[in-house]
Amino acid sequence: MSVQTDFEKEFETEEYEMLILVQSSCKGAAIIKDMLKPSVDFFASIDSRTGQFFHEKGRVEWLIKNDNKRKGWGYEFEQFGIYRVAVRKCIPQKLQPYQAQYINNRYMLISVLEENASNEKLEALKEYYAKPISMENELGSFVLDREFSWFEGIVSWNGTEANVYLETDEEDGDTAEQAMKVLKEVVDNIVDNDTRYREFAAQELTELANEWMDESDEIDAEEITKEIFAKRMEISEITVNSDGSLSLFYNDDDMFWGHAIEIEVEPNGEIISADIAG
Repeated sequence: MSVQTDFEKEFETEEYEMLILVQSSCKGAAIIKDMLKPSVDFFASIDSRTGQFFHEKGRVEWLIKNDNKRKGWGYEFEQFGIYRVAVRKCIPQKLQPYQAQYINNRYMLISVLEENASNEKLEALKEYYAKPISMENELGSFVLDREFSWFEGIVSWNGTEANVYLETDEEDGDTAEQAMKVLKEVVDNIVDNDTRYREFAAQELTELANEWMDESDEIDAEEITKEIFAKRMEISEITVNSDGSLSLFYNDDDMFWGHAIEIEVEPNGEIISADIAG
């Protein structure tokens, strides 16, 4: 059975039109054998058969040939664009607790019938989502990125600038109070916390760093001790989730040939892992 046939079996047979307010442009696609499945998410939609408005996240997806000569993703969608599309809705499935609700609000894209479409309700929602939102406090300024549902900013981390990403309290929300509270608690004890993170990473990864050094072309390189490892790390990025968990990324100073060091911290402050990433 072909990829196209399998794909179409996931959707109902009825074709109809709908209007969608796109969350972000297409950034990639899933690879399925010799095909690609690009997709875009949308904030809201209107069923053209009934005129019913749904302020519910959904997704349109389609297939294109996985060809080296391919340019783009078959269709071009712009963030906050309103489009009239022909679609087939997915056949509902029983969702597991870890699965997002939008999985049952997916549509097979048949064609884009109109770009820059107009609709009063979607236009009002577009204005709301396109409006810049930021948080200002003693740590700095943090600006909402609607595409990723996080606030982005920069904090001083023991004298080094670190990029910070704060997950919104709710998906597609416009606040990040829970993540900000955790960030403030971490920064209030920044010296002790940074030391804990470094020492944990050094305990977990120093031996591996020496193995990588032995495989390099560096001659007479000095052995990396845990103390040296911890000092060579340099903070670069912090992600704070709404549940209070943290992901911290440190530059490796070429101990792992340019890979980042990623440290995971539970909401209760317990450090659970340190690995190389990237």
